[in-house]
Amino acid sequence: MRQEVDVDDRSGPVAPFREPNDLRLGGFVDRHTMRFVRDYPHPPAQIWAALTDAAQLGLWLWPCKSFDARLGGVGVFDPGMEFSVRITEFEPERLLDLGGRMRFELAPCPTGCRLTLDLKRPDDGWSPMALAGFHGWLGRLSRLLAGRPQEETEAWALGIWNGVFAHCEWEVSRFVSGGERVIWRVHFAECDANLSEEARTQLDELAQLLRAKDLAVTIDGFGDDPYDQDESLRLCAARIEAARRHLSARGVPEARINIAFVLGNYHYLVERDSEAGRAFNRRIELRPVY
Repeated sequence: MRQEVDVDDRSGPVAPFREPNDLRLGGFVDRHTMRFVRDYPHPPAQIWAALTDAAQLGLWLWPCKSFDARLGGVGVFDPGMEFSVRITEFEPERLLDLGGRMRFELAPCPTGCRLTLDLKRPDDGWSPMALAGFHGWLGRLSRLLAGRPQEETEAWALGIWNGVFAHCEWEVSRFVSGGERVIWRVHFAECDANLSEEARTQLDELAQLLRAKDLAVTIDGFGDDPYDQDESLRLCAARIEAARRHLSARGVPEARINIAFVLGNYHYLVERDSEAGRAFNRRIELRPVY
């Protein structure tokens, strides 16, 4: 049976814990389905409990207020904004489908159990950020099952997103957009929601693409400003609104402009120990919906 151990070459400090599934990145099986596969040295019953128990879901996925584990039951999550999801397929210890968007399938194997997670394309398109998040959430699940300390898990999860974001962006470009640019990043001056000339030029080019290919666009917003979280959220929303108005003025129908994540000072792309790094983090990301 596979062993999950700390790496120690006896020549120096013990290396950080390596969960074998960390090495397995997800990939598209078709342009509408992203798949993650994980093998665990645990029985299906143990993994099923982590998928259907509200307390365990709250440890590895999102804060979970309740989870009615039955066909037609509803799970209520609150990762900052409360939402609910209905169970559309349910076979104990084998199959769990949440709203037709997240489908978990368990299969016994000689060394334990295999989990296959299929994600279906959201209406507002694929988000490399969210796909990278699922790699992190599944890593938290692996650590929960392995009994690793929660503090260690949180430290790992804090850094893994940046490590796999580029892979997820590449996956969308290679298998969904046909090589077209996946994310248009528009940056802002500190504490400012005004569009620079460079930003206006980028948005003009994006508007031309959206009109030519008859595409919708989804906007996410992030910050790195000397504000508290509430202030950073308001500034982030104002930056998104500036881009929305500009696209609309360039002929993109308002019904085709979606607003998704408004996160404020969160999800930094690069280190924040220099002004250049903080400037790069102050951004909105516009994703054509391919």
